[in-house]
Amino acid sequence: MHQRRPNSSVIVATRSGSDSDNKSLEERRAERRLASKQRRDGGKKLKRVKRRTIKGGKLGWRKNPHLEMACFAFGLFALIGVTVFKLFRGGGGSGGRRRDVFKAFEKKLQEDRAAKGQIHEYNTDSGGGGFFSRLRGSKYIIPESLKRIGNKDTWYAALRQQYDAEILPRDDERSINFVQETRARNGAYTQTEAAQTPYDIHNCPEYPPEGYPIQWPILEVTKNWPTDDATPHHEIYQGLCVFDYRTELHKADNYRHAELPFVVRDDPAAARTAERWMHPGYLDKLLMGEEDIERRTEYSPNNHFMYWVDKRSRSERQRAARQVREAKKHGNDDAHGGFGRGDQEEFVSAMHLLDNLHEARHELDKAREYTEKHQDDDEAQEEVRKWDKRLKAAKKAKQDEEAKNWKPPTENLRMTYLEWLEHANVTDDKLGPDNPHWYFRLIGCGDMGEHTADGSCDKGSSEWLFDELTFFQPRLGERRPFYMIEPQHQKGIHCRFGMKGVIAENHFDLSRNAIALLGGQRRYILAHPNQCNNMNLLPRGHPSAR
Repeated sequence: MHQRRPNSSVIVATRSGSDSDNKSLEERRAERRLASKQRRDGGKKLKRVKRRTIKGGKLGWRKNPHLEMACFAFGLFALIGVTVFKLFRGGGGSGGRRRDVFKAFEKKLQEDRAAKGQIHEYNTDSGGGGFFSRLRGSKYIIPESLKRIGNKDTWYAALRQQYDAEILPRDDERSINFVQETRARNGAYTQTEAAQTPYDIHNCPEYPPEGYPIQWPILEVTKNWPTDDATPHHEIYQGLCVFDYRTELHKADNYRHAELPFVVRDDPAAARTAERWMHPGYLDKLLMGEEDIERRTEYSPNNHFMYWVDKRSRSERQRAARQVREAKKHGNDDAHGGFGRGDQEEFVSAMHLLDNLHEARHELDKAREYTEKHQDDDEAQEEVRKWDKRLKAAKKAKQDEEAKNWKPPTENLRMTYLEWLEHANVTDDKLGPDNPHWYFRLIGCGDMGEHTADGSCDKGSSEWLFDELTFFQPRLGERRPFYMIEPQHQKGIHCRFGMKGVIAENHFDLSRNAIALLGGQRRYILAHPNQCNNMNLLPRGHPSAR
């Protein structure tokens, strides 16, 4: 007898009609005897094999038509059920990592519509939107928005969808007409008789003419229109060419390659933004969003705002900000007397200290250069030590003088848009040059990250600037905006809301600037870099040295 062995079994399903089904009982017994002999001779254990015959040559469930139909019907009705559920329930939310079978198709569909100026489909929580957008459960996609940069919040998408689809659907001709009518209401600016140029600023040549742009003595310019006078003077000194974006962009490109300043008007992208921003109520909704965020605001007891680097501790900055708020609460706007760059006597003293510093540095370099060639000269070594000591003393004297005489020209605060609007929206009798002024500031960080050199980037607070000002987006290649020379070096978008009469003190910027005026009027006085020595700029190392 053959004894059952406690080994695992393998079930083999074989088709009917095979050799294993045609063997006789004697042949099977002979096989078992041979297997038993092999186990005894070799000591090898074999697994018990059970043979199961399936009729029809295939597994039974696959041959059963009723079972096949049931499985097919279940899958079909499940697909229909999920689709209907998404359609009537608005997509089932945005969470999870489900595979989106319509993503590629809808993306191409939206790109085609954007190229034609059409509106994208939008899915609201109440069930609006197009078929594929509803099926996906996605938000409205802002036209020309970037994948990584910009505001991705639902409130902003809903706001833009309302204006893009219902209130101000895209119409470039209407937007440009709106801007032109606004410009006409503000009044046209013409050249004063004393400011004639050899070229017509409104019909400039293809390439910059010799001597472009024409310059005039600063006293003539400010005598014609004093800097503290906030009333527009329509006869001005203007040497910059003005180009129409639609017909003269090739000219502007030549001036841009020459690294020369110019003015561009009637850019459709800028006109769309200006029309939207000046539409009643839009900026209120945009700047408040879902919650009114406190943003950077500069305060000055007069209308002058000067750049400066705040080196105070955090507690000192907070204490100064509280003083301004408390003074405002008690009706005293001038909480910081003595703001500014200091009087002329102090400035002359600072320049004298700076000259001493430069002299000591220059003489030290000469002494070191001589010593390298005459290393055995003891007097040369002594000269190096003397000028090194004088350089350290000059640095200390300069630092001590700065700390003693300098005061912050403005105060940096944080306030909501509505708070700033309350300060800024006042009558002209409270807007004189000696009255307090408030300068509201927004920052779109983009690729700058959360930290910059001076810690000024407010990540996330105004990232919608990249969706609103598409002409400043850091795109590369063929889609690079005209105003961006090196998009990869962009330092974010800085947007300012100023009161009437605000003056940014004379300064220079370290990188290229492209400036867009989207409302109101702003006057610029520019000077060639070769005039820096005549501008009374503060020396390097000063908190306002720019």
